[in-house]
Amino acid sequence: MKRGLLILALGSVLLSCREEGTLRWEGMTLKEGDTPIGLFEVPEVAGISHREAIEKLDGSTYKLTCTFEALEDKDDVRLEARFVHGSKADFWMIPSVSYNGNEWGKGGEPKGAKEDGEWRTVSYRRTPIPGAMYSEGTQYAVATWSDAPAALQDGFSLSLQPEDVQTGHCYLWPEEEMPLTYSRRDHFQSGYRYASPLRKGQTVTIPVYIHVTPLKEEHGALRSFMDKAWELAPKPEVKVFSPEKLWELGIRYARESLWAEEGDYKGFSIGLLPTPEGSWKQRTGGKYEIGWCGQNASYAISLLQDYLKNGSKESLEKGMTTLDTWSHCGLPNGLFTVHFDNPDGSVDACNLGTAAVNFFEAYDMAKACGFERPEYEELAYRICDFVKADQQENGCYAKGWRPDGSCIYREGTIGCFLVPAMLEAYRRSGKEDYLQSAQKAYAHYLSELKELGFTTAGALDTWCIDKESSIALLRSALRFHRLTGEKQYVEDAVAVSYYLSTWLWHYDEVYPQEEDFSRYGYHTFGGTSVSVQHNHLDPYALYWVPEWVELSDLTGDPQWREKALAIWRNGNQLVSDGTLELNGLVRPAGSQNEAYFECQWGLGAAGAYNKEGQRINNWLVAWPGAFRLETLRRINDWDLLRN
Repeated sequence: MKRGLLILALGSVLLSCREEGTLRWEGMTLKEGDTPIGLFEVPEVAGISHREAIEKLDGSTYKLTCTFEALEDKDDVRLEARFVHGSKADFWMIPSVSYNGNEWGKGGEPKGAKEDGEWRTVSYRRTPIPGAMYSEGTQYAVATWSDAPAALQDGFSLSLQPEDVQTGHCYLWPEEEMPLTYSRRDHFQSGYRYASPLRKGQTVTIPVYIHVTPLKEEHGALRSFMDKAWELAPKPEVKVFSPEKLWELGIRYARESLWAEEGDYKGFSIGLLPTPEGSWKQRTGGKYEIGWCGQNASYAISLLQDYLKNGSKESLEKGMTTLDTWSHCGLPNGLFTVHFDNPDGSVDACNLGTAAVNFFEAYDMAKACGFERPEYEELAYRICDFVKADQQENGCYAKGWRPDGSCIYREGTIGCFLVPAMLEAYRRSGKEDYLQSAQKAYAHYLSELKELGFTTAGALDTWCIDKESSIALLRSALRFHRLTGEKQYVEDAVAVSYYLSTWLWHYDEVYPQEEDFSRYGYHTFGGTSVSVQHNHLDPYALYWVPEWVELSDLTGDPQWREKALAIWRNGNQLVSDGTLELNGLVRPAGSQNEAYFECQWGLGAAGAYNKEGQRINNWLVAWPGAFRLETLRRINDWDLLRN
C-alpha cells in the first residue's frame, strides 16, 4: 500500500514542528529543509492505542519509540511501525540477509523482497544489527534498526519493501517469518508467526533508530550508518582462554586428533564427526585439503613455529612431514592438487591461493628450522606463473580450473585469493610482471565491490554473496600498502572493512534457558554470518583479526581494533580443553565446532553435521583451529588478546 509523504499523521500523536539541525520533523515527516525524506507511520489496530516519542541522538540519527497499549483483551495481535523512505531504492540491503535482492549467483537463497507476491518478513535473529535495513534513494541513504530484545517476548521481525516511488522499512511484533522461512541451504519451510495475546493495559514497545545521510558514490553512505550502529552497540566482554592456552590446545588438536596416515598421505584430516557410540572419528570422505576447510599447510607452519617456540620435536616432525607430503602435489602445468584424495577434482582459487602463500612462508619456516626446501618456494612460484598466464585482459583470474589447466568458471570475487600470493612472489623476486598482474586483478575485484556493494563466491560450497571472498581484498589492500606506502590502499581496506562489518554481530541474542546457547553460554556478539545462502554464524572472522588490528593502527580509528577483539573473543568460545561436554559428547582437546545456528536455519537439518534442534553442531572441522593459530603467529603482542 503506497502512502504519500504529505500525509503527516495516521492516527499518531502529532509532534510539533521543530528544527533539529539540518534535519527536522514536521509532524511525523522527516525533512531536510523543505525536502521530505520519509514518513514514520503506524497502522491502526482495533483496541490498541499508540504514542510516539522522538529523541535526537545527533544531527543524522533519531530514535523513535512507539509504545502500544491494549485498550481491551486481545487474543492475537500483530503490530507494525514503519519508516517510509520517500524514494525508489537503487540499492537496498538487509545486512547478512539480502544485498539488493540477492540476484547474483546460482544459489537457492531468498531472491528479491517478495515471495509469491507477498512481502517477505524476516526475524531480527538473522540480522547482525537488530533489524537493520538500508536503502539508497535518489538523494539520501536511510538506515534503520532497533534495540536487541532483552526478553524472548520482545522478539520482532522486519520487512524491507522497495517499490517504484518509495521504500518501506517495516518493523513487526511479534516475531514472524512469512510467507516462508529459509530453513537450510536452498530449502524453505512454511512460515511461522508467534501468537502473542495482550491483556488490557499491557504495553509493547517498538524502538526504531533512523539514520539519514546524503547519498555518496560507491555506497559510501553506508559508513556513517555502520559507525553509528557500532557506537551504540552494547559491547559485552566474553571470557576466553589465554593466548598461551589457545596455542597449546590448537597444537594438541592438530597432533592428537587431526593427524592422519593413509598410504602415501601423511598430514591432517579435515575434521571429526561423532560416532553412534558417542566417540569421534575422522571424516571418511573429502578428507585431505590444502586450505579452505582442511588447512593442512597452515597447520604445518604453526607446528614448525611451535618447534621454534617450544622445542617440540613432534611438532617439527609432523609439520615437515605434512609439507613434504603436499609438496609432491604440484602439477606439470603449474597448478596444484588441492584435495589429496581427489586428484581429478577441480582446483579452486581459494585453495590455490592459500597453497601459494603458505608454501612461500613454509620455505622460510623450514629454513629457520634447519631444512633447505627450495621446492616449496618453487611450487609457489609455479602456481603464480600459471595464474598470471591464464589471467584475462580485464584482470580477472578465475574461480576454478580443471587439473589440465582449462578454466571451469571465472565468476566471483574468489579469484582475489591469488592476489596476496602474486604480491608475495613480487616481494621475493622483484619481478614487475607479478606486481602488474596483482594490480590488474585487484583493480578488477575492488571495482566490483565498489559498484555492486558486495563480494561473491568465497565459500566454496555456495555460489552467492558472502563475506569470505572479501577477506582476500582486505589482505591484498594492506599488502599493497606495505609494498608501496600508497595511502589509497588504506582507504580501500577501510571500504572493504565496512562491507565486512555488515556481517558482524553487534549484539547478544536471547534464547530459552533450555537451548544450547543459554546452556553453554555462547554469545553471538562478535560472530559473523557465512553468506546469504548459509544463514548461520561461524568463527571465520578469526582469519582477519590481524588485518583489523593493523588497520586501526594505520587509521587511528579504534573501531577496527574493538571489532577485532570482539571477533577474537567470539571465535574462541567453546574451544574444548579436553573435558568440555556439549550435548552429551566430550570433545577432544583443541576442538571446536563450525556452525552456530542463531536463527531458524539448520535446526531441521538432522544428520551427521547436526542433530535436530541443536544450535551448536557436531562438525569439529579443522579450519577454526588453524585460523586461531595463524592469528597468534601473526600478532606479536599477545597481551592485546587477553581479557
